[in-house]
Amino acid sequence: MRKLTVLALCSVIASLVSPAHAARKAGAARAPLLVAVTRCRAITEPAARLACFDESVAALDTAETRRTIVVVDQQQVRETRRTLFGIALPDTGLFGNGEDLPQIEATLASASVDDFGRWSFVLADGARWIQTDDTVIARRPRANDKILIKRAALGSFRLSVAGLPSVKAKRLN
Repeated sequence: MRKLTVLALCSVIASLVSPAHAARKAGAARAPLLVAVTRCRAITEPAARLACFDESVAALDTAETRRTIVVVDQQQVRETRRTLFGIALPDTGLFGNGEDLPQIEATLASASVDDFGRWSFVLADGARWIQTDDTVIARRPRANDKILIKRAALGSFRLSVAGLPSVKAKRLN
């Protein structure tokens, strides 16, 4: 997953999650492969119960290997939400609405300024942000500076370099 670009990751997530999420919103039951595994618990005869678990777990494993079903834990969701911070995604219900992740802290990999005095920032994780206002940053940002990006009003973001006053910014990738 780390080798995929953020946009490719968004596409994969949208293609895998959107149909499932739509079905869930429409009141559909759990995924059939998960239902098959959980039904095995009701079988009382030990050999039949084991056979049921073996068959349903093998089907679930095959589906996961083929990427027709994706299993993620809460830590993976938190890491993915952090990686996608600042990117507008459709509400799939998988990552929440983003409001419960009000800010992120990161490390600056590089920064450059354009002819208009606006900065571009590349974070250590590869995320690219650009300044969208004309606020002057008091000193030149340097690699390894700590970056704090907070959600602001109306879907905007504020980016602060090394504790300096923040500038308005938006995510590019």
